[in-house]
Amino acid sequence: MSRLSSSPYWVVAAAVVCVSTGSILVRMAEAPALTVALYRIGLASAILSPFAWRAGLRAWPALPGRQAAALAGAGVALGLHFGTWIASLSYTTVAASVLLVNTAPLFTLAFARVFLGEGVRPATLLAMTAALLGAVAIAAGDWRGGAASLRGTGLALAGAVTLSLYHVIGRGLRHALPLNAYVLAVWTGATLTLALLALLWGAPLWGFSPRSLLCFLALAMVPTLGGHGLVNIALRLLPAPTVGLFLLGEPVGAGLLAYLLLGETPALPTLAGGALVVAALVAVVVVERP
Repeated sequence: MSRLSSSPYWVVAAAVVCVSTGSILVRMAEAPALTVALYRIGLASAILSPFAWRAGLRAWPALPGRQAAALAGAGVALGLHFGTWIASLSYTTVAASVLLVNTAPLFTLAFARVFLGEGVRPATLLAMTAALLGAVAIAAGDWRGGAASLRGTGLALAGAVTLSLYHVIGRGLRHALPLNAYVLAVWTGATLTLALLALLWGAPLWGFSPRSLLCFLALAMVPTLGGHGLVNIALRLLPAPTVGLFLLGEPVGAGLLAYLLLGETPALPTLAGGALVVAALVAVVVVERP
C-alpha cells in the first residue's frame, strides 16, 4: 500500500484502463440493461465476498447510524449509476454515452464542496474546464438527434449524477471502514437495488447465451473488480474531484475500443475533444502531484 500511496496517479490510470472495457462488454452481452447491470455487480460481489466478509462482520456493526445510512446510500447510488448508464448505451454511441457519464466531475466538485468541505486548486478548475470543453466536442461529434439521443443523454447524465454521489460518499467514509469491507457493503447494496429494479421492470434473469454469460463474468472481473476497486483505492489517496476528473480518460479508451471492435468511427470533433481531455489530465497530474 505504501508504494501505491507514493504514486496515486498510477492507481487511477490503471482504473481508467479497466473501466474503459465496460461499455464494449455491455454491447457484446446482448441483454437488457438492468439484467446486465445486475449480473455485473452481483457476480463481482460474489467473487469478492470470500475475501471481505470477515472484515465486514467486524466493521459493519461498529458503524454509527449516520455512517451506516451513508454506506447504504452509496450502494443505492452505485446501483442506479450502473442501471442508468448501461441503459444509455442502447440509445447512443459508446463515445457519447461514456463521455456524458464522465461529466461526473462537475457534480462531484459541487457535492464535495457541500458534503466534505473539499476545495480544488485554481489550476485544477481550469483543467476541469478544458476537459469539459473536450467533453462537449465529443458529444457534438456523436450527436444523432431525435428522441433516442435525448433519452440516451438523459440516462447518461443520470448515471453521472449518481456516480458522483457514489464517489463523494466513498471519500467521506474512507476512515470509517477497511477498504474491502466498504466495497463489499456498497456492491451488495447495489446488487439489491438492481435486483429490486429488475423485478419491478420485469427484466429477464436467465436463459442467456454462453457469450452473454461470459460477458457478464468479464464485466464483473475487469471494469468492476479491477476498475471500480482501484477507484476506491484512489479515493483514499486523492480528493474526490481529482479522481473524477482523471476518469475523464475513460471516453478516450472506450472510444478507441469501440472503433476497433464495434466499427464505431469517431467524428473529427470527437477526436479533437479526446485530445483536449488527455491534455487536461496531464495538467492535473502536474498541478496536483503530491
